[in-house]
Amino acid sequence: MSEIEGIVDDLLNEEQNVHGVAIISKNGKLVTQTSNWDLTNDLDLLNELLGQKLELGAKGISSLTVQGIKYMIVENTEERKIGTNITGKGHLIVCPIPIGGTGALVCYINPQTGPRDCLFTTQEFAIKLEKFV
Repeated sequence: MSEIEGIVDDLLNEEQNVHGVAIISKNGKLVTQTSNWDLTNDLDLLNELLGQKLELGAKGISSLTVQGIKYMIVENTEERKIGTNITGKGHLIVCPIPIGGTGALVCYINPQTGPRDCLFTTQEFAIKLEKFV
């Protein structure tokens, strides 16, 4: 098992509401993803979201569809991008690696919980990935 896979396993063990994980490298390639979640077809849009440098007051991408589920972007900062599905199908947390960078830890969050409940833990694990991505 690689160090990256170990970090993903630790994240899944520590935060029970993270149900899917993917890691995108700084050059926009998929490094790894959990077997229950395939972001291959959604990578271009996620890279576009990561590549946006928003001017003060700019909104940027307002929604994105990942694995056929549409998420409204409710927060888009250098530290985090949070999407939520308004019909109750879950949430996305995208933590850029490094902060403001083009790599990312992408997590699918349990629909029964709020994305902010998992935010601190996911950001903490994104920092652990910085030297690998």
